[in-house]
Amino acid sequence: MKTLYQYAIVRFLPHAETGEFANVGIVLCAPEQAAFEFRLAPTRFARVTDFFEDVEGKLYKTTITTVQNELKRIKDYTTTVLPKELVAMMQELVRPRETLVRYSDLRTMYVDKKPAELADHLFEQLVHRTFLTEEYQEQLMVRAIRAQLKTEKLTHFKKQALAGRYDEITFPLVAKTNDTFVIRPLAFQHKNATKIMDHAQTWLGRFGRLAQNDVLKKDNILLPLQGPTQTNTKLAGAFKEVEREFAQFGLHTIRHNDTQAITAFAKQALTADGFHLAH
Repeated sequence: MKTLYQYAIVRFLPHAETGEFANVGIVLCAPEQAAFEFRLAPTRFARVTDFFEDVEGKLYKTTITTVQNELKRIKDYTTTVLPKELVAMMQELVRPRETLVRYSDLRTMYVDKKPAELADHLFEQLVHRTFLTEEYQEQLMVRAIRAQLKTEKLTHFKKQALAGRYDEITFPLVAKTNDTFVIRPLAFQHKNATKIMDHAQTWLGRFGRLAQNDVLKKDNILLPLQGPTQTNTKLAGAFKEVEREFAQFGLHTIRHNDTQAITAFAKQALTADGFHLAH
């Protein structure tokens, strides 16, 4: 028998000024069943502290423990409330607040699953799998590059949007000095060769449009690349093809951990004649 559920994603947001967050749990309710469930990441969750490298593990642990206690109290209380009261409680729980933990907007599902089963499913899908995507890996790479540049006092690269004729693309590392320069890390840790190629084509298209509209020169783009970690010949071959296509298009690519090349690019973005990748 299908049941109507409401759920929201629990997010850890230690830096409100950047708006960056990590999914750390889910909450859901089935009003007609007076059921409330929640799932939270453990208090020791390296994926979160690795993502926010400047956040102490103690802060995350304290925050999650506080949220866990609050949600447990709600779960204990919901066994005695009416459906409309449970809906009101969920709405109050996810109401926007200026805290380290925020909730997504309420979402609705109508499925034939028990509350605990659905909570497990959503937690696996929305929390665990979040950390397996190329977007997550790319954010880790961006953080490492920012930390490197900050240490070297090369602070002219900022998060900025570049507008083409029809679209606007936000890049994590943009310098507008004597010209416009971009560092865009890209991860290709997909389990499917087609997805590796598609990810590359997406960015080739974006860079192509910006170059065509004279917004960004190809010579002023640096792509630190992270290839597949699996020992799979098809994936490795697809990544080699991606590197070839980027080079053929005229883009500079390096290994994601080539700190010397990143430093050279950042420094030469400050010079009059721009950047030239050494061979």
